[in-house]
Amino acid sequence: MWDKELFATQLVGSYTKPAWLADHNKVYAREGTWWKIPEEDRAMAIDDAVRLAVYDQNAAGMTFATDGEIRRQTFSGHFYSLGGLDQDNPAEFTNFHNDITAYLEMKRKATNVGADLEKDDAPKESPKVLFPAVRDKISWPGPMVVDDIPFLKRYATNKTKITVIGPVTLSYRVVDTGVYGSHQELCFAIADALNQELKALAAAGVDLIQIDEPEVHFRYSQCKEFAVEAINRMVRGVESMTSVHVCYGYSKNIALKEPSPIYPKAVSLIAESDVDALHTEYAQPGHTPDFLESVKGKPVAIGVLNLDPDGEVEQTASIVEMIEGAMQVVSKEQISLAPDCGMWFLPREFALAKLKSMCDAAALLRSKYA
Repeated sequence: MWDKELFATQLVGSYTKPAWLADHNKVYAREGTWWKIPEEDRAMAIDDAVRLAVYDQNAAGMTFATDGEIRRQTFSGHFYSLGGLDQDNPAEFTNFHNDITAYLEMKRKATNVGADLEKDDAPKESPKVLFPAVRDKISWPGPMVVDDIPFLKRYATNKTKITVIGPVTLSYRVVDTGVYGSHQELCFAIADALNQELKALAAAGVDLIQIDEPEVHFRYSQCKEFAVEAINRMVRGVESMTSVHVCYGYSKNIALKEPSPIYPKAVSLIAESDVDALHTEYAQPGHTPDFLESVKGKPVAIGVLNLDPDGEVEQTASIVEMIEGAMQVVSKEQISLAPDCGMWFLPREFALAKLKSMCDAAALLRSKYA
């Protein structure tokens, strides 16, 4: 089901982003402002960093290689180039309600506001959260990540994969100024625009397109009535294999993840859509095989790598054991192995060691169950 290879391996999307290339402390600053390399040399530096990311994936033996999302500051902000969005004159975001706060123990998030101030000197009021404003109808501006595919295909020794923000998640990271009559209408408009990007990606020859939808988990109660239709609109007529990734958020920002009772509901909801496969966190939240009933028979990439920056490299045998447990619920043909979430903030040697352990586990599983 995963390109006919048992226990295929893949990144969720991002791989380690070199400290010489970007300032990780500025990840939450305006999109495009975190680069350390002068503009005149930046394109070459980014290409070199992509080569390193693909090299590591090839060396580890990954089935699907991504470009590591090296060209992006954030997985969502990279797609603020959609027509109708105004980044120069953003609007205040106020909808902070979500369904999963009680199940996460947060670390202090990276921020550029008051980060270096002593407690007594810190701002007395929290700064406003500003997101791009929807000033006009959403439209596809033309290829946003399509041009990245030829470079990726040139260096990948196996299959290729690219990631794109999902319509539900992007709809909660912009502010409608009255262009649309409802949040649902905004979400559908984003989905229709992104559908054109996915069709162009498929035409460029990418093998797997992943759609990132953390907000279906975070805001399940707000989006459950329209999330399936939005995803269906996004994948309609797309010829490449498609998948949806659902997560708890980056381990960089979360000290403890407890299994959220909302998570299987969100995965089960997305399983009702026309997407070909699902990506799930599994290792760090401590999910058990019964959770996988929520994928409803679809192929599933199981997160077998806990990405806690202070954690350890997984033992190959422990990954094999985890997957064998999962096989009590889902068939071997359905299963792919992946990290829980994105790896952009991890040191390169640490990230590569985790990938090698995962790929070694996949190879053992193939030899045992082929």
